Amino acid sequence: MDIVILIFIGLIGLSMGSFMNVLILRVPKDISIISPGSYCPQCMEDLSWKDNIPVLSYILLRGKCRHCKKSIPLMYPMTEIITALLFVMVHLKFGLEIEFFKYIFFVFLVLTVSFTDIYTSVDDFETGMIPTVYIALGIFAGLIFAIIEGHLPYYLAAVAAGYLVLFFPAYLYSLIRKKEGMGEGDFMFFAMIGAFTGLGSIPAILTMAAFFGVIAGITVIIMTKNRSYPIPFAPMLGAAAIIYMFFEELLNSYNWSSYIIN
Repeated sequence: MDIVILIFIGLIGLSMGSFMNVLILRVPKDISIISPGSYCPQCMEDLSWKDNIPVLSYILLRGKCRHCKKSIPLMYPMTEIITALLFVMVHLKFGLEIEFFKYIFFVFLVLTVSFTDIYTSVDDFETGMIPTVYIALGIFAGLIFAIIEGHLPYYLAAVAAGYLVLFFPAYLYSLIRKKEGMGEGDFMFFAMIGAFTGLGSIPAILTMAAFFGVIAGITVIIMTKNRSYPIPFAPMLGAAAIIYMFFEELLNSYNWSSYIIN
């Protein structure tokens, strides 16, 4: 195993995680990701390059802004570390074959959507938000890889299935309860996931995401004593999709989906 390649991929992951933080904070608020440059969201002071080195700057600054001395949110270095670790794991799983580039892009999109949904759920937004641009880009890229692999109909079916399998229950829920239970962004996100993972992934990912949702729901109720507190579902789908990506063979061995296509 070439340790130099792993370090290089890890550094790319850290850099992409840093860029992801920019997307998470700016895109939902319609702020340009190009201008202005990096700044402290609390005191609005511009940050120099030495304050923008992924993870290292956080450590050297001891988690505080150089200017206002207020704490830097832990989400910044954690996003960078998680992205780097997953990039390295994708390489260990797929090597430098075409799947590596496919799933690197997939991981980046899944994390961006999931973290954006979380951020907009707890910040000054009414509910979580999933920017459509990520979904459109993801479906387009996923289907390009599907064409390269020679299985376009299979992945097109996954896009449709991913959307519909969440749309119908949510529609029935809204009819019965007279309120929205799940946003369209979640339907589209599952469709995007299907564009990368294929039709056979839908049952396993949905089952895992539902399980994670139940655990999250119980945890939130215990902590907040609020049974109506909105819980973003995209992170559950994202976590399930990434787990499926790494353990596809094992998960498919327990359901009918592995026999859909050779």
